This record gives sequence, C-alpha cells and structure tokens, in this order.
Amino acid sequence: MDGGIFTWLRRTPVGEQLRAAQVREDLAEAADQAAFGRPVDGELAILAGLLEPDEIVQQLLEGRRGKVSGLMALTSRRILFTAEGADPRAALIIHRADVVDARGQTHRGLGSLILTTGSGDLVVDQILGTQAETFAENTLRAPTEAGPAVDPLTALAELRARHQAGDVGDAEFEARKRQLFEQI
Repeated sequence: MDGGIFTWLRRTPVGEQLRAAQVREDLAEAADQAAFGRPVDGELAILAGLLEPDEIVQQLLEGRRGKVSGLMALTSRRILFTAEGADPRAALIIHRADVVDARGQTHRGLGSLILTTGSGDLVVDQILGTQAETFAENTLRAPTEAGPAVDPLTALAELRARHQAGDVGDAEFEARKRQLFEQI
C-alpha cells in the first residue's frame, strides 16, 4: 500500500478533487485536514459560492444540525453551515463577533459542538473524532490568531509558484496577493 488508503480505496482525497476543480486553496487545505464520513461534494460547492474573497477558510467539519447532515466552515469572519441537498440561500451564517461561547465534547468517537450567540445555542453533533473541540477552540481564538504566523513574502512566493503551476486560479491569486501585500 505505497499510495496510502485512498489509493487502496481508489478514491481521490477531497482536497485534491477541489484543487483539480480550481477551487480556492484555503478551502482545499481545510478539506485536507477534515474527516468526512460521507461525500460532501454538494455542500462544498455551496460553501465555495458563499465565501467572500477577503475571508479565509480555517476549518471544516461534517456534522448534523437537528436531523439534517451538513458541512460547517469556520472562516476568518464567519461560521457557515450548509445542509445536505439544501438551497444555498438556506445556509446558516453566524458572524464570529456574535459568538459568545463555544464548547466541544467527544463521547465514543463522536463529537458535539455548541455555539452560543446572543440569540441562543446552535448545536451540531455526529462530528467525527475531536474536530468539535478543535472547532470550538478555533472559534474562540481571535481571527488574527487563527492561523500560524507566516512571513508575507514567503507566502507570496509560495502563492506565485502555485499559481504558475496551475494550482491556484487567477481570481484567487489576485485576491490572496492583495491580502499579502497589505501585510507587508
């Protein structure tokens, strides 16, 4: 099994599928770090359409809200939940500034996430592993602290190389390049 479990199962990892479809790199990276128990292609497509050019996807997780499975994303500005098979206009969107508290817990391999806002609690459960706890911690962390400190010039060089290699599309390249220039 020199190609890993995905080669053995003959499935391409979600992050690679997103890169092949020219989807934003931050979304592909977050998908690489997430554990999915079912195909989430529909929710990823909806999520990609909801993202603003100036926000960065920091974490994805698959879970269930009420009786509906879906995909939850933590970005630098918002938290989004897109339900399986739902209309994109039905996506739940919470601004990070509105989150008062976030708690994650794991029991027998499945996690629950509780986000408290001024208008009540949002509960998402059936989350694989400890992703709920990590999501809660990342939610409470200030957005500027959410990612590791990276030298903007190094990040710009990497971005240019990925753009030239075709891994990053023109629109995403321009948006991320603008963000990096603001940090220099």
